[in-house]
Amino acid sequence: MDSTVVQYRHAGPDGDAVRTPMEAFNYPAWNLISFERGAAIPLYQQLFAQLRTLIVEGRIPRGARLPPSRLLSDELGLSRNTVVLAYEKLATEGYLQKRIGAGTFVERVFPEDHLPRPPAIEPPAEPQLAKPSARAEALLALDVPPERIERFGLSPGIPALNEFPYEVFARLAGQHWRAHAASHTGYDYARATPPLSLQIAAYLEETRGMVCRPEQILILSSTVQAAALAAHVLLNHGDRVLLEDPGHVTQMGTLTACGLEVEPVPVDEHGFDITAIDNRDPLPRLAVVSPIEQFPFGCTMSPARRRALLDWVRAGDRWILEDDFNSEIRWAGDPVSPLHASAPERVVYTSSFNRVLAPGLRLAYLVVPPGTVDAFKLAQRIFSFYAPLPDQALVAAFMSSGHLASHLRRMRAIYRERAGALADCLREHLGDGYIVPDVKAGLHLTIRSRREIDDRAIARRLIEREMDCPPLSRYCRSALRRHGFVLGFGNNPIKQIRRYAEILAQTAEQLG
Repeated sequence: MDSTVVQYRHAGPDGDAVRTPMEAFNYPAWNLISFERGAAIPLYQQLFAQLRTLIVEGRIPRGARLPPSRLLSDELGLSRNTVVLAYEKLATEGYLQKRIGAGTFVERVFPEDHLPRPPAIEPPAEPQLAKPSARAEALLALDVPPERIERFGLSPGIPALNEFPYEVFARLAGQHWRAHAASHTGYDYARATPPLSLQIAAYLEETRGMVCRPEQILILSSTVQAAALAAHVLLNHGDRVLLEDPGHVTQMGTLTACGLEVEPVPVDEHGFDITAIDNRDPLPRLAVVSPIEQFPFGCTMSPARRRALLDWVRAGDRWILEDDFNSEIRWAGDPVSPLHASAPERVVYTSSFNRVLAPGLRLAYLVVPPGTVDAFKLAQRIFSFYAPLPDQALVAAFMSSGHLASHLRRMRAIYRERAGALADCLREHLGDGYIVPDVKAGLHLTIRSRREIDDRAIARRLIEREMDCPPLSRYCRSALRRHGFVLGFGNNPIKQIRRYAEILAQTAEQLG
């Protein structure tokens, strides 16, 4: 196509091939087209992308006529079907126009022409730095720990990602999308009770002793969203909220952003102690607790502490937000009923599928008291705290077919073995300098130093060794400071756990 005249063959009256002069398509841009044959990207996609770039950049002018598909396929050494597919895709996306009997032409108006362009703004003589709100300043002061690094060793709260039932989910996903359920791709989340709410209600009654209607269950993306909803529906601006210390700092940030007065309450081996709070006015109206294998301290609330907390919540206009994220993963000890089972009218219960399946699902749920259902659902709609309906449908199918129960039985055995291996290795390498507990549930093990150490410096050094062992002191907010490390065992095989325990002990000895 580098000549000014292009000849092409056609059949003459006697059947012989005849060459006839034809309009030239001699845009210099044709020389820029090249292909990576054998690549994963189909040739028609490669041709489409290059033609689109040449058109948008103006190398092939607007309104220009393109070569017929047969001619271009000969010139580029492609099948005609490849060129036809590229042309059709360009036409579908608004770059080409087909005129019957005339040919294929570049559009004069492109999709990009309708996109807004940033206005030219004169920079101020003295740039004014934007100042965040007082609530944002309070959030910045919280020193929120970073997200977990799942590929690093001993990262807490991460399940065994390689054990995720990928094949089962792939099969369920195929069945789901082949069903062409339009209701799962629209906006109407509230049209009917989601199938996942039905499954969760049955699951909670069977495994947790909780009796609730499916209508009381809201499907969200995280338990942090659950805390935000509870704050907006149940509390007023400035209300006091009790939070475990050390505790979930992101949850603290959420409640702070809602304009609440968050008060840390130190926990010990027996868990949250409601009798230790300050009874000053205004009295607290919400206690946020994790009764089983609390994060990060690792304690389980004693029966006496549970009774005291339940007595407290029944004594006035008060609420409990129960964050129950470790109950499903229990392999030793007696089962512990959730607080919600004893006071369903005053306990808002939340949990998620992050640990039992995978955090990437971003699926959590909230069980609200019967009298608050309408208010919670309206707040959910206002804040658009939803989880994707297709993902809900997959997990619902996973549960209804019995796969979740089977998966949990298998994973409990794996986590029990890994937790035991980590505890044994830590006791062997750390000696008496740290308290290493026996873990009966969950995915993390918290070790506490018997003396004050710079656990943050040690944690920073471990990050350099590709180990994610957050310091316990970073989760503390009251005057009572604990030092140690929050360690995960869920996502590491035993061989790796032993090596990481040795590295942790060496680093702690060097810097401790």
